[in-house]
Amino acid sequence: MNIQQFQYVLAVADSKNFEEAAERCFITQSTLSTMIARFEGEIGMKIFNRKTKPVSITTEGLEIIQKLRVINNEISQLENVIQELKGEMIGELKIGIIPTIAPYLLPLFLSDFATKFQKIKIIVKEIPTSQIIESLKNRSLDIGILALPILDSELIEKELFVEPFLVYDCRDKKSVSKISINELDYSRLLLLQEGHCLRTQVHQICELSDQSPNVEINFEFESASMDSLLRFTKANQGMTIIPYLASLEIFDKDKKNIVAFKMPIPSRSVGMLTHKFFVKKRLASELQKIIHDAVLELIPKVKKAEIVNPV
Repeated sequence: MNIQQFQYVLAVADSKNFEEAAERCFITQSTLSTMIARFEGEIGMKIFNRKTKPVSITTEGLEIIQKLRVINNEISQLENVIQELKGEMIGELKIGIIPTIAPYLLPLFLSDFATKFQKIKIIVKEIPTSQIIESLKNRSLDIGILALPILDSELIEKELFVEPFLVYDCRDKKSVSKISINELDYSRLLLLQEGHCLRTQVHQICELSDQSPNVEINFEFESASMDSLLRFTKANQGMTIIPYLASLEIFDKDKKNIVAFKMPIPSRSVGMLTHKFFVKKRLASELQKIIHDAVLELIPKVKKAEIVNPV
């Protein structure tokens, strides 16, 4: 068996089609089929059921393919180590970033980073925290940008900045210039849908209040979009909790609805997450510096922050 056979098997596993996989690998379909059949003969089990359309994967094949993905990723990591040792900056960098950070942070650094490393193909995916963690562990992702801490022994965390939360208050009866957690109107508080770490963080902020933990929130907006949440909050004269960078995108006419928290200020730690065996250390270091410099003058330093966990 050899690396080419591994790649052929993975190409079919991804496309569920021998013809499409052959085109992707720049070989004929007969060559691809022969090489995979030879690999199946060497290991003594079938990986694909060729009689189904699309091609299906056998039970044994699922386990083999999972191992092949790990091996293929390790080979890529070896290539990256060699490049680092040679001082070369080429190849791919796959970044996952959560939706409540992506639209506000990416415009601040991505263009500069891409310009500095023009031989690197940068692939950015906007995905939730759970998917970032899973993708880092199976090595299909290089770097995650999300709220910390995650506290996973397989992953390494590096804080980029601390971002305070603000209140977006669109009720008729306006709050004072600053508001405490205990002064929030929980009956008018709007949330993002399940699965967002920001939703979890808002719940934790609510739990810090001296108010009854059984207070009912009678509005719940099922949206994955911060922009939609802000629009809905305004239209329904409600209130919600937003990260600081999101407030910079609010129209000037609506900035009067932004209210800061009194100390201790609920905040989130935004950071970078990598696998413990991640090897593109120079790229990660450069990315960390560029992001830090991009937000340094935008986000106020919080003297007394209450870091809210994302999970």
